[in-house]
Amino acid sequence: MAGADKQDLREELLQERRALTPAAIEAARSAVRAAVLARQDADGWTAVAAYRPLRTEPGSNELLEELITRGVRVLVPVTLPDRDLDWVELPGDRPLTVDAISSVDAVLVPALAVTTGGLRLGRGGGSYDRALARVRAGVPVVALVYDAEVLAQVPSDPWDRPVTACVTPGAGWLDLGQAPTGRGNRS
Repeated sequence: MAGADKQDLREELLQERRALTPAAIEAARSAVRAAVLARQDADGWTAVAAYRPLRTEPGSNELLEELITRGVRVLVPVTLPDRDLDWVELPGDRPLTVDAISSVDAVLVPALAVTTGGLRLGRGGGSYDRALARVRAGVPVVALVYDAEVLAQVPSDPWDRPVTACVTPGAGWLDLGQAPTGRGNRS
C-alpha cells in the first residue's frame, strides 16, 4: 500500500532532518537561496509562490525576504479548513484566492524528497497536489530539498502532482529528468 510506504519514508526523512545541526541547516539554506536567486536573475521572475519554511527545511525566510527586496511579488500559502491552499502576498496576511497561484512565474514547494523523474513526496496533507493543479503550463514547479533527498523512487498515488525541478545545496538547480546524485532507490 502506497500510503503506508509513504508514511514510513516520511518518518525516516524527518528523522534525518531532525539530526541536522543548525550549522548544516544554515549552510544548506544559504546554498539553496543562492541557487534560487541566480535562477530568478536569469529568468526574470516577477511573482513567485513560495512557503514559510519549517525549522529543518532548506528553504528560508531570508530567501523570501531577498525576493521581496528584489521587487518580486511573493505569495505564501494559508491552509484552509478543507486543506486546500489560499494565498497571501508578503508582507501582509490578506487572503487573495486559491487561484492566486495561477498568476506566478515560478512555484517553490516544500518536499521531503523528489525523484529524478519529478515525483514529490510531501508531508501527506494533499494541499499542494490540489494547489499545483492551478499552476499555468510551463511555469516551473521547484522542490527545495537536501542532496540526499533526491531519490530514484518514492511511493506515489495517482493524484500526486509532479515538480519540474529541484534545488539542492550541493547540486543547485536541477531540471528533473537528469540524473542527479542522491541515495538511489528508497521505495
